[in-house]
Amino acid sequence: MRTQFFVSAGLMAIAACVPALAQRMQEPVTRDQYIASQKERFTRMDANGDGVVTKDEISAQMAKRMGNAPPSEMIDALFKRIDTDGDGKATLAEATAAAGAQFDAWDTNKDGTLTPEERRAGQMGMMQGMQRPQ
Repeated sequence: MRTQFFVSAGLMAIAACVPALAQRMQEPVTRDQYIASQKERFTRMDANGDGVVTKDEISAQMAKRMGNAPPSEMIDALFKRIDTDGDGKATLAEATAAAGAQFDAWDTNKDGTLTPEERRAGQMGMMQGMQRPQ
């Protein structure tokens, strides 16, 4: 229950603090555009430029955007989605593969474009998945 609260609160804080994200979510996006945006996000999070992102780097980037560090439960859930080999480091290849898989799962009509509705539904499903007990 505690994890569910922290994840929900953290995700709501992110949404409230990122109006540009809300605007971008109103436009359809192709698979290539979506993956490119995730690569850009990865690069911003890779604070030391070593080609790997750690939980600490994700936490620092989110704290910068939100004004304070999100709960560790939220960071753990987000990190688990991109660190597919479980070594505690997320590479660009892992993040790119995760973004492609996420796009494919969210593109419910399989037309190669995410509509705003598909993105919202996908994000709701992701939030619900992060709230499930581990």
